[in-house]
Amino acid sequence: MPVDIYANKKSSTGTKTRVPDVSPFSGMCPLCIEDCPVLCEIGLSAIRGREVVYPVPDYFGKSTAASNKDYGLDWSHFNIHAELRGARGIAEDSDVAIFPNVSVETKIGGIPLKVPFLVAALGSTAVAKRNWDSLAIGTAISGTIMTIGENVVGMDPEAKFDANGKVIDTVDLKYRVEKYREFWDGKYGEIIVQTNVEDQRLGVDIYA
Repeated sequence: MPVDIYANKKSSTGTKTRVPDVSPFSGMCPLCIEDCPVLCEIGLSAIRGREVVYPVPDYFGKSTAASNKDYGLDWSHFNIHAELRGARGIAEDSDVAIFPNVSVETKIGGIPLKVPFLVAALGSTAVAKRNWDSLAIGTAISGTIMTIGENVVGMDPEAKFDANGKVIDTVDLKYRVEKYREFWDGKYGEIIVQTNVEDQRLGVDIYA
């Protein structure tokens, strides 16, 4: 199985290699020199290890991160070939069998959805908070599920707790729910909360 030859030069951490023809086994320069003028992933992690955790701090809260690992397969390798003739579930009429007349409604856990997908959990990260409004509004209008991710209550500086450490009020969680509800039709889709062990200790499941 091929090794990631780009492992030591990544735009996500601002690292480079001195030469382009790196070793295919390690991703290192064939000659790793003492007075190297550039900083590769190995050098950065050895000197300032925490900075190798991407994204680059300058982009924290203003970016989303993805892997540049090559899995050898991607969605572009698949083609969906539709039937050239005929129609199912609708009249065989080109003026009738048009996109707006197609229903892709479905249900997940008894919740009716206008479209067969949902928005996965967006938790306490800064990038999730910055983009919450547009995502929540779009999801509500689309009639599907929006998921509040983990640790939102735990990271809310305005959250209030009772004597047993259970949440009784939280500004951030309430805002996220209310923003979705503002554009929700009351039928299609829903806003749900994903929790982790810390959330459960704070009683987020019950509070939500």
